[in-house]
Amino acid sequence: MPRAKRVRITVDLVPDDYQALNRWLARASVELDQPVSTMTLARGIRAMIRAAAADRVVNDVVLDLLRREQEPSGAEG
Repeated sequence: MPRAKRVRITVDLVPDDYQALNRWLARASVELDQPVSTMTLARGIRAMIRAAAADRVVNDVVLDLLRREQEPSGAEG
């Protein structure tokens, strides 16, 4: 079966989220015993999307974070 054409997205992150993602990727490279150069931002984000779509616990955590962002005190824009 031929590979589906990829869809490009652009995401603007606040510096703290960008640093958190990079720290997570560095830890993942150690845990997986893979070079950090293979742990691209896109690879990490794709894995996170798959995890949220496939795992109810991960899904619930993501939904909780989204709910918190909706609250007036947690609104970040």
